[in-house]
Amino acid sequence: MSNKKKASILKDALSLTIITIVCSFALAFVYEITKDPIKAQEDAKKNEGYQVVYSDAVEMVTDEELVALAAETDLSTLDSDYAGVTIDDIIQALDSSGNKIGYIVKSNVRGYSSTISVATGYSLDGVVQGIELLAINDTPGFGMELTNPEFKDRFSGVQTDHFELTKGSASKDNDIDVYSGSTVTTTAVVNAVNAGISFLNQNADGIGGTANE
Repeated sequence: MSNKKKASILKDALSLTIITIVCSFALAFVYEITKDPIKAQEDAKKNEGYQVVYSDAVEMVTDEELVALAAETDLSTLDSDYAGVTIDDIIQALDSSGNKIGYIVKSNVRGYSSTISVATGYSLDGVVQGIELLAINDTPGFGMELTNPEFKDRFSGVQTDHFELTKGSASKDNDIDVYSGSTVTTTAVVNAVNAGISFLNQNADGIGGTANE
């Protein structure tokens, strides 16, 4: 190989190295200036969802002890259906006097084609205040249809410690029919809600839910 060709190869390699370094610094710079606004946007959406699922809450306070316990808990030990479900946020819902009236739990589970994050409001007397899908990116016309109030409202105002998945035969308040043919996504959401409720009933102070007979 001629010296001229070697020099050309070295020059090209050096140029690529410099370009790679510059791009890496540029990406790091962009990440640094955008991470806080992105996090703020995500937190705002999450807090808005929390207010939806527990509209009676005047103040919301993170329960650090329960969050830490949830991070260490394999939820499948509560029920095998909860395998793959995780909990990464638990909030105490407080009234205007600062008294605890319930909890909000954020559960995460794999849906048909995306990770779904579900917020569930649950009162001390075991009534589901509501649910909200904080994150979902499943198939339009199928799994994404679960974002409709028609589906979410089925959970609201139900006193239960466990929802049952049904297929067109819902007869009790805690029965949830598969929605719009979306069996995988509906199952995932029901499991996420149930896992959150089950964890609270096992570990949260003051919870006294009553299951449907």
